[in-house]
Amino acid sequence: MKIVARHSPLAYLISILTLISGYAFISARWSNKSESYFTIEQSSGKHVLSAADEPSRFVPSLHVNSESNISKSTFALTVPSMKKRNSGIPAAYMALDEIETSIDRLLRTYPDLIYREQIGTSTTLGLPIWGIKISDHARESQDEARILFAGVYHAREPIGSNICLALMQRLCSGYGRNEQITKWVNSLEIWFVPVVNPDGYRYIFENSRTFPWWRKNLRDNDGNGRFDPLYDGVDLNRNYDFNWKDGGDDKPGSWFYRGADPFSENETRAIRDLTLRENFVIGISYHSYGESILFPWGNFKRPPDLDLIVNIATKMAARIRRESGYGNYSVLPLNGLVGQSSIWMYGHLRVFDYIVEVGTEYFPAAEKVPSIVDENVHGAFYLLERMLGTGIKGHVFDLHSRQPLLAKIKVRGYHADHVNSRRTEPESGAFYRLLKQGNYTLEIVADGYHRKVLPAVRVEKGEVAELEIGLIRKNGYTY
Repeated sequence: MKIVARHSPLAYLISILTLISGYAFISARWSNKSESYFTIEQSSGKHVLSAADEPSRFVPSLHVNSESNISKSTFALTVPSMKKRNSGIPAAYMALDEIETSIDRLLRTYPDLIYREQIGTSTTLGLPIWGIKISDHARESQDEARILFAGVYHAREPIGSNICLALMQRLCSGYGRNEQITKWVNSLEIWFVPVVNPDGYRYIFENSRTFPWWRKNLRDNDGNGRFDPLYDGVDLNRNYDFNWKDGGDDKPGSWFYRGADPFSENETRAIRDLTLRENFVIGISYHSYGESILFPWGNFKRPPDLDLIVNIATKMAARIRRESGYGNYSVLPLNGLVGQSSIWMYGHLRVFDYIVEVGTEYFPAAEKVPSIVDENVHGAFYLLERMLGTGIKGHVFDLHSRQPLLAKIKVRGYHADHVNSRRTEPESGAFYRLLKQGNYTLEIVADGYHRKVLPAVRVEKGEVAELEIGLIRKNGYTY
């Protein structure tokens, strides 16, 4: 235990960015008092501070770049209480603690239908990034197709969390009462990440809405231990490892700074790891604004599934009316050269992933939010129904041992070197792939096994063709 004091000959302001109890920023400054005392204790690599004259006010997790930054310093800390909510943000948008309270309420009310998992922590403040799954046996991993809904990649685009929470509430409350909802929950694993960027989201709630009009996370780009809105932060939707170098900006001060490396940020790694594990069939991330659905992709090599990708986007858009009440959302291609989430998900895993640009402004007025959310829930409902529609599903396994296999599911006529094939889930050998009505030739490929070709697989409209596929080892033996 150490005591640090500072005699203050003059008033001089220094601002440092840190975290109080995982919830607030503090300012470190020369005190107007002649002397202030704080105790500093190091625990698990973190410094714990408490004010000697105000023992009820403390900093349980002050993060610094190195021990010397604080242990060799002598200064006084003025520790404010939690900042008040930014009055410029309409009350229709929930702060992080309110979002977590809403999720807690759902967990208590529907314990069998909803499961929460911390999929990562934010880059700077170490805040939890939550993944929530809704299914009839939510705490189990089942052989079911999976879909992901995500919100708040960008701090100033909060309505995505409203849509995610509303959809979660509708699915849980409608289970057992609404036949269609019950079917979806029984047949699918429906995942949500309501807030991908908790650091940036907290920042806009605790600071002026006029400036900084914040978009990025809070990455300390220059490593000086202070947050500078003119220099810091990474655009999380330019940080994915697919054509990463071709898009975004390499200047840290840009709103579109792509980061030092692809997947440099905890937030994008959390989504990446969840996606690789769950092998989603469809993904949606909600942004604002533009009243449009963006699909992968334009100005890059043609996506082999383009017709189906656009067909799904068009049918979803037809269910989402514009704020004006005239017409529906537009359907537009994404830039294939910017390292966005949808580009990586489709290019790397052939997830049909879309960005929905919601509304006509970053913060739609409070009175508009319910109708905007309701319209987008209707669009999401279409996707849930489409997940159970035209396509193929099944299992790939060792023909002799019956053990599940990690395999690629190739569809002739839809192969492309710039887009990976759908794959099975290694734990179960299960696969799911959306297709249009028609006849298809499938190629099943697994390392160490003979390739298997299935000609003339018929897929009927609105139906899922089920296939059980056994592969033979190349050496003819099973170990």
